Order: sequence, then structure tokens, then C-alpha cells
Amino acid sequence: MRAHFERGKMPYFDSVRRYLDTENALGTAKLDDTELAATQFLGMISNYVFWPRMLLMNWSPDDASMAHVVDEAVLMMEARYGAANTTN
Repeated sequence: MRAHFERGKMPYFDSVRRYLDTENALGTAKLDDTELAATQFLGMISNYVFWPRMLLMNWSPDDASMAHVVDEAVLMMEARYGAANTTN
């Protein structure tokens, strides 16, 4: 499992976390915990795209459905963490 995590999920997780760290430093996002935010973002996508595909033989959403899930995850992140949407 460690090898699967380090070679599978971790590179994507690190990439998203680094991106969020950069946006936080630029002031375009307001994040107290970039690891949590990266987990939330990837979780929203993987719960629809990745895990069902691994577990259900007939799960095969089309490209438009998968793009919609990613777009919605981005919108949620902007609503939650976008600097323009914070009250602090």
C-alpha cells in the first residue's frame, strides 16, 4: 500500500498542494492547511472518477461527465478558499 500511495496518489497530491501553497503565498487563496485543501479537492474528484472505476466493472463516465466533476471541484475550492470569498 505504501508503494501504491507513494507512486500513485502522492505525486498528484504533492502537485496540488504545491499549487495551493503558491496561490496562498500570492494572496489569491486563503488557506490555513494546504494538505487538507488538497485532500478535499482530490477527494471530490476521485470519489466520482477513480474509486468507482476501480471497484465497479461497468462504471465508465464519459469525458464530459468527468470534466464536469473537475469543474465543480474547482468551483467549490474557489468558493471556499478564494481570497475574494473570505471574511478574514
